[in-house]
This record gives sequence, structure tokens and C-alpha cells, in this order.
Amino acid sequence: MKNLDLQRISGQQEISLHELWRIALRRKWIIFSTAVTVFVLIVLYSFLATPIYTATGQLLIDKEPNILSFEEIFKIESFNDDYFQTQYKLLQSRALAGNTIERVRLHKNEGFVKAALGARKPGSEGSNDDPIIKRKLIKVFLERLTIRPIRKTRLVQASFSDSDPELAAETLTSFFDAYIEMNVQRKYQATEQATDFLSTQIAMVQAEIEESERELQEYGEEKDIVVLNSTENTVIEKLSELNRALTDAQIDRVNKETYYNEIAVATPDYIPDALANPLIQKLREEYNRLNREYVKRSETFFPDHPDMQSLKSELDTAKKALEDETQALIKRAYSDFQAALKRERAMANAFNRQKREAFQLNSNAIQYNSLQIQIQNQKDLLESLMKRKSETDVSSRLKALRTSNIWVVDPAEVPSSPSSPDKMRNMIFGLLIGLFSGFGLAFLFERLDDTVKNEEDIKIHAGMPMLGIIPEFSENEEKSGDGKKHKKKSPKAKEKPKWFSKPKLKRILNLFSDRKAKPRKEEQGSVDLIVHFSPISSISEYYRSIRTTILLSGTEARMRALAVMSPLPQEGKTATISNLAGVLAQAGKKVVIIDADLRKPRLHKIFRVRNSNGLTRYLTEDLPIEDVLRATAVPKLFLINAGKETPNPVELLGSEKMANLIVQLKHNFEYILIDTPPVLGVSDAIVLGPWLDGAIMVVRAGATPRKALRQANEKLDAHKIKGMGVIINQVQMSHFDNYYTDAYYEYYRRTEA
Repeated sequence: MKNLDLQRISGQQEISLHELWRIALRRKWIIFSTAVTVFVLIVLYSFLATPIYTATGQLLIDKEPNILSFEEIFKIESFNDDYFQTQYKLLQSRALAGNTIERVRLHKNEGFVKAALGARKPGSEGSNDDPIIKRKLIKVFLERLTIRPIRKTRLVQASFSDSDPELAAETLTSFFDAYIEMNVQRKYQATEQATDFLSTQIAMVQAEIEESERELQEYGEEKDIVVLNSTENTVIEKLSELNRALTDAQIDRVNKETYYNEIAVATPDYIPDALANPLIQKLREEYNRLNREYVKRSETFFPDHPDMQSLKSELDTAKKALEDETQALIKRAYSDFQAALKRERAMANAFNRQKREAFQLNSNAIQYNSLQIQIQNQKDLLESLMKRKSETDVSSRLKALRTSNIWVVDPAEVPSSPSSPDKMRNMIFGLLIGLFSGFGLAFLFERLDDTVKNEEDIKIHAGMPMLGIIPEFSENEEKSGDGKKHKKKSPKAKEKPKWFSKPKLKRILNLFSDRKAKPRKEEQGSVDLIVHFSPISSISEYYRSIRTTILLSGTEARMRALAVMSPLPQEGKTATISNLAGVLAQAGKKVVIIDADLRKPRLHKIFRVRNSNGLTRYLTEDLPIEDVLRATAVPKLFLINAGKETPNPVELLGSEKMANLIVQLKHNFEYILIDTPPVLGVSDAIVLGPWLDGAIMVVRAGATPRKALRQANEKLDAHKIKGMGVIINQVQMSHFDNYYTDAYYEYYRRTEA
């Protein structure tokens, strides 16, 4: 059970292509109905939908003329990726859409307004000014408009769709005109704004130049400045030399301070790399040598040994010499650092004095030069503004020419055929979508279907082997050896079915000659005892295959007393036990069937015996076994019918007398098959567990839930009832993976023919 749980937790195994094919066959009607429904709906839509016509055209968005270079004033880069992306968004703007609607008067078009407003009549009062209506019209317009830039070019493809082909072409043409007009207006509006801005700036700069020149003249007269003398140049040059000297002093001080900080922490155990003094290195090597020798001898001698004391004295002397020399070097480095620091401070003081002198001598000249530079900058700015104003004036005069960088490459034409719906494409897509939807629903239902279907389900949810399968049986159809259904021929046909041929029918009737009874019509068309009435049918061969599996199983101990169980009602358990007993008897085994389903007995109807003096009377009264043991039409097959109903079936089946009955029957019969009620419904089958050699579980393909099978198996394990295996009943052979069986019975059917 632990392995079973782990297998369930691990989930389903990978589904193979053959498994997918079998699922498709099992759910073929769902796939077919879904595909046909989707296909029909799409075809109806394609033929009933209003045809839509699409007008298409192309625009070229080129570079603007170089004469409009005034944009540099605003530091805008004209043509890059941002520019083109902006143009694409402008083509899809609400403002351009609203302008086009006004141009074409789409708010007066009945079809367009109906698509946007529904039942509102076109041209109603206030529709042009109502912001809500206008927003809806623009929304519909943008939904019908498609803008697609062509990669690696400056071409843009635009298209507009409408049920009226002429209106679609007219609208797209007006859309192109509106876009070009908007571009021209935007461009020349910016030009006019730039012209006004430049005129204002030029007037301001001219006034500032006049004011600055007047201040320069007054300052020169006040300070009596005519020409700068050579003394001022000498002061500046000396200041520059002092600055360089101060920089060198600072660098020298930093280097010596760094050197001092690095060696300030030097000890005999740690000598920085900066101490490249040969004497210190020699003393350090001598100290390290004596230290190693001392450590080595300490492994042999005690510290109070004379040699150790002598060596210790030498080590201390070397360490002190190293420390003295290191400290002396550190003191020298500190002295050098202090000297460099004093030199730096002296140079800084000299530099500051020279700087104050230079400021005092040249303050007047500096102010004078600053005024001159300011005036020159203002003159340069004025010249640049005058040049830009000339360019913008020329651009403004070109407005009447309506030059634009937007070109209509392919104007819109009236479309001759509708763009949608594309009937052929829709039918193909409808078929594909229908098939995919059908397969999707089929696999969804397959996943939701939690019933037992095949051997894999038995292994995972029951933990028992599969003894065999029983194909589905229908009264109007007979299963041939290949496991496929073949409809019976009409009674008027010249060739009669071989199963109902006179010799075989007589043979069947002769089987009942000992009991002087004839098979009823409903028995001939029933699966309850088909191994007896139709021993050469394919279903009989499946029962014989299960018989072979049972006879070859149970190597450790012979299985004689077997209970045939099912998790739930209506699983075909009673028909299975009757046919299984029949094939065992046909193999020469002496078999007895006990109808222990005291709540709903049915075996007496199958074998056509009266339901009296049965099991219930034997368990409640003192009767010999011979009084309840009944012979059947099948040789070597006997039956103990259930008898009359009893209010306490569990107590009777769990009694000591029931155990003695099974023990006595083992002395006279090779196989004892016990028909029990469903395992999950009542406990009748469980109380028989101590006297059973094994149990056979019968499930119905596509009907028994996996959870029910799992719970039934857990119930058997809990009461220590050995499960021999599972029989899957009413299997549709087209859904079952059984190559060997199909091939065998195809050969068998041809041989019989």
C-alpha cells in the first residue's frame, strides 16, 4: 500500500501518442459535435455578416527642409526614433480623428453613427457638440483605422474599414489631408512663435549692450585705466611660481607623512616593506635565525639549561638591537615629516601673501576685463539672434507654399472586394478551431473522468493484477473475434447468422436435455450465461482467458474458495461469476456457486431454479447440504441459491455454520465461487473473509470510480482478504489497448469461418 500511495502521489505518467489516440476514439462524439457546432457557427457568421471593405494607402514621412533649422534654439533633435514614434502616435490621435470626422461629415452618416451610438438618429440636434457623442464617434473611427509602419523605411501604411467601399476610400483620403494640414499648421505655428521670440530677445540684448558699454566707459574714467602695465604681469607670474612650489611641498609632505605612518608601527615581528634599510634587514634575519634555533632546541632542552639560557640571551640582544635601530629610523622619518610640514606651511603663507598682492594690484584690471568680455559675449549673442531671425522670416514667407515633409505615396482607392469576412479562410479556421476545441473538451472530460478504464488504472488504484477484460455486450450486436461490433443481418437476408444455425441451436438445446428445459429467448440474447449458450463467441473466449489466468495463479497455496466482489452495484458481478463458473466447469473442474447476495439475489433466475430451500434456510435450520445443492444445465456446475430474504444477512454469513459449509464444500468441489453484495455498500462480503482463499474484484469500465476501487482494495487489505486480481467488465474494445488479444481472436474468427 505504501508503494501504491507513492505511485498515486507521483501523478500520472507521461501520455503517449497512442494513449492520446485512444482518448480521441473514446470521446469521438464530443470532438465531432464540438467541431461541427463551431464550424457551422463560423460558416453562418461568414455568410450572414455584413461585408466590410478596407481602403489602403501609404505615407512617406521625410526629413524637414534644412531652412527650418530654428529648432536648434530649443535644443530639439529633429529626426531620430523619437520623432517617428511621435508621428505614428499623431496618426492615431483623437484630435486627428475628430478633424477627419468633421471633414467627411461622418457624424451625418447613418451607418457610422449607428455603429457608434446604436439607435440614435444621425444628425440629431446637438450631436456635433455633445462631448459624449463625439467621444463615441472618435472611438469607432480609431477602431476602424489601422496604422502600420513598414520596418526599416519611412513609409507608413494606413487603412480604414467600412461597409461602404466609397466611404472608406473618401475617409482615408480626408485622413491623409487632415494629417498633412495638421503637420503644416504645427510647423509654421512654431515658426511664427520663434520669430516673435527672437524679435523680443534681440531688443533685450541690444539694450543690454548699450548699458554695458556705458558702464565700461564710466569705470575706465573713474579708475584712470588706459593700458595694463608690465608690473601686473610680473606679479601674476610670481604667483604662478609660488603655486607650483606650494604643490611640490604638499606632495613631499604627503609622501613623508605616508612613509612615517607606515613604519610607525614597526616591531621586530613585523617590519613593513617600506623599511628597505640594509642594517635593519640584516638584524631582522639574525633575529629570525636565533628565534628558529631557540624554538628548535626548546623541543630537546628545558629553558633553565645553560645552552638555552645562553641562546635566550643572544636572542634578546638581537631583538633589542633590531628595536633600537627600528626606533631610530622611525624618529628620523618623523623628523623628515615635520620638516616637510614646516616647509609646506611656509610656502602656503608666501603664496597667500602673493595672492593678496596680486588681487590688490589687479582688481581694477580684472573688473575692466570682465566688463569687456561681457560686452563681447552680448555682441556675439546678438549676431546669432539676428541670423536666426532672418531664417525664420524666410520660413514664415514660405507658409503660402504649404511645403511639408509628408508625402502621399499611394492614395486611397475604392476597394473592389470585401476584406472581411473571408469565407474560405473562416471555414478553414472554423474547422481547425472546432477540432482543437473538440480535442480540448475531450481531454478535459478525460481528465475529469475518474472512472476505471484500463490496466494502468488497476495497477495504480488497486495494487492488484488485472485478470482480464470482458467486452461490452449488446442485444442487437454480437462481438466478433476482433473485438469490433458487427450488426446482425436482417431476418430477410438470405444468409443467416452462424450463431443461430440449426445444428448449433440443436446442440445448445441438447445441453438442457437432462433437465428437459429449453433456453429462453432472453437467455440467448443475454450475457449472463453466454459461455454456455454461445461457447464460440468472442466473449466466451475472454472468460476462458480469465479462467487460464486463475488456474495458473496461486502457486503458494491453491485458491479454491473465491469470492467475486465489486465496489458498487451494477458492475456485472453476477454475470461474471456465472460465466466464470461455467468456463471452469467446461475445463472439467467441479464447481459450486453460492449466492451470498442475500439482499438482492439473482443467480436463481440465471440458472432457472426456484429460490427456495436456499442458503438462508440452511444457515437457520438443520438441513443437509444435499437439500440446498442444485444441479445446473452446465455439467459439473452446481448452485446454492440465496433463498428467502432475511433481516440479518451479516450475522448469517459471519456465523460458524457458514464457515462449516465452505469447509464441507471444499471436500467435494474443486472451486467454490461466492457471489457477494458490493463491498462498499454493506459488510456482507467482508465477514466471509476469514474463510476465503481469495477475492476477485469486478469493475465496470467507464463507470466504476477509481476512488471506489481504491477504497474497496483498502477495505480488503484492512480485513486481510487476499485479492487475486481485477476483472474489467463491459469494455469497449475500440478504447482498449489489447493488440495481442485482437490479433488472436481475428485469427480465431477466420478459422471458425
